[in-house]
Amino acid sequence: MIKMRTLLPMLLVLSLGFGCACNKKKTDITPVSDEMNISLGEQNNAFAFNLYALADEPGKNLFYSPHSITSALSMVYGGAQGNTAKQMSKAMSFNLPAEEQHKSYLSLQQSLNALGEKGKAELNVANALFGSTTNEKFIRKDYLKLLRECYLSDLYSLDFSDFSGTAKFINTWVEGKTNDRIKNLVTEDHIRDSNEGMVLVNAIYFKGSWLNEFEPKLTVKDKFFVSSTERTEENSRNVEMMTARGDYRYAQLDGLQLLELPYAEEDLAMLFVLPDEINDMGKLLNPKNFQAWNKSLEKQEVKIFIPKFKFDLTLEGLSDMLKKLGMTDAFNSNLANFNGIIPDDTGRGLFILDVIHKAFVEVNEEGTEAAAATGVVMATKAALGPDSTPIFRADKPFVYLLVHKPSNTVLFMGKMNEPPKM
Repeated sequence: MIKMRTLLPMLLVLSLGFGCACNKKKTDITPVSDEMNISLGEQNNAFAFNLYALADEPGKNLFYSPHSITSALSMVYGGAQGNTAKQMSKAMSFNLPAEEQHKSYLSLQQSLNALGEKGKAELNVANALFGSTTNEKFIRKDYLKLLRECYLSDLYSLDFSDFSGTAKFINTWVEGKTNDRIKNLVTEDHIRDSNEGMVLVNAIYFKGSWLNEFEPKLTVKDKFFVSSTERTEENSRNVEMMTARGDYRYAQLDGLQLLELPYAEEDLAMLFVLPDEINDMGKLLNPKNFQAWNKSLEKQEVKIFIPKFKFDLTLEGLSDMLKKLGMTDAFNSNLANFNGIIPDDTGRGLFILDVIHKAFVEVNEEGTEAAAATGVVMATKAALGPDSTPIFRADKPFVYLLVHKPSNTVLFMGKMNEPPKM
């Protein structure tokens, strides 16, 4: 039986630091309507929040790049047909017509890369298709054109019978695009099990300084409580707590506090959500609330306390989460319809075998560094204080979102529940 394997690795790295200017040709941005930009942001965020509800585990940290995942799967979606395409559209909240969808991703990718060229931050989004030389003559030319023109994708034809060499080639590409933050995204087994298939990868890297950096000498040793409500010694962990006082966009709402920290690159910001109960966030995170939260933020003087943290995480079970969202046919070798990539009548039809996501994040006094990579492996079908100044004290579990403000798109998001050991 012909089989298709999908590997979707995702790399996300956040670390505080100022991005250097790069000597690149200025990026031309494909014009799209404001309505299309807003629609793309809304659909990407809807998926991001649905995924959070499925991935969240009590007491566990979480970090991923919804933009990387949706970008990689949008490339796959570009070759899906029939019921497979319908299921993917619903599961991924892809509401735009296909042509507008792909054009919008192009415009957003160009906009993000253009920010990196301005020199206030390092930001790079890249896509690639790594296909087996065995399938080179079967892949539809119009699909390759879509990847090149709408996803600015690199295209590689590799010897998939060389399991080690092909895995090393892909991993080297990923490491280069994520500043060496994401390593060993694919293994020899991924290449072997793909049955001479293909791997589609999206990688995103960000490194930027806060607009107002924290003063290191004001960082103090403090306690972080892993429970939202039980402040006991058993639930306390030692952390390095960054502190500052200044004018920030802030809101105190029923059941939670909000704080937005801007980066030196003004189109990017990190939103911190500090709920009364962290286990309620899966229900609270939705596009309607996210929009309302942003509107509620007002600039005012705030005392802030935020722990430094650094994580290297893998989003386990992503394929199963996508199936729970209704995307089932794509993973079924008998039902998957990716005739828009390789027609089934070639005997080399495809299906998704697995989706993998890896991410790294670091937050400190200087800023944030984030990187993420998503790879889809497709196999062939064979087998308040005394002075009344508001206080934002993140000494208990919270959610954080790195947002591209013009499109209101969540590029990275996570939950800090268990701080790393000091």
